[in-house]
Amino acid sequence: MPRGTIHRLRIIGVPPKVQPQMNHPSLGVSAEDPGKFVLGTAPVEADGSALFRVPSGIPVLFQALDSDGLAVQTMRSLTYVQPGQTLGCVGCHEHRDSAPLPVRMPLAALRDPSPLVPEPDGSWPLRFDQLVQPVLDRHCVSCHQSGVEDAVAAAFDLRPATAYQKLLEYADGDLRKLAFERDQSFVGQMPAQNSKLYRLLTAEPSHYDVRLPEEDRRRLAVWMDTYAQRSGSFSEAQEQQLRELRKQFSAMLAP
Repeated sequence: MPRGTIHRLRIIGVPPKVQPQMNHPSLGVSAEDPGKFVLGTAPVEADGSALFRVPSGIPVLFQALDSDGLAVQTMRSLTYVQPGQTLGCVGCHEHRDSAPLPVRMPLAALRDPSPLVPEPDGSWPLRFDQLVQPVLDRHCVSCHQSGVEDAVAAAFDLRPATAYQKLLEYADGDLRKLAFERDQSFVGQMPAQNSKLYRLLTAEPSHYDVRLPEEDRRRLAVWMDTYAQRSGSFSEAQEQQLRELRKQFSAMLAP
């Protein structure tokens, strides 16, 4: 990809599965989908470097984001740090015991670690009804619900009981296909960047004069790029643990 394409990294936590049955509960599109919660994003410097803190002992993965906050590629393998550990990444195809060549000091290493910028409410813990449904309630439900005059709009009911499935079914299941987790993540093939639904809601001229503010665009992008899950945790107890974790590590988050 062209230099300068990536502006931020999104850091995603992966909680352990706590239920013994296969694919139960189902968290979203993919069978046996691991849970997820979004810790936040960190800036990427002009030379491609980044520096930030993450909670110790928490498995995390990274997404490279473009200037619009859309994921370009996901690092699907997990990493984590121990308390007090500083971990450096030299890239996916270098030897794990190697170090970056001492050509110049990475720009991010010349400053303090960046605080993580939280994503919108509903991303930690990850919940569709808190992350995406408020956007639909503000901009879509007035037209897309049973009982309105337009039969096509009425069939695409975006009220809470049916919204999740309806969004996945849009355009012959376009988002469902994009969000299904693959064995690899390829540059430029992430869900939000390629979603017909996201294009519809951000295009000009707009869809029936619906213009989403930046906050609501982010909500949709975060949900799509974290593989369009309904929920990111396996139980109510685990969800509460993730809420407590956020409180515990609130000091590392930007206001």
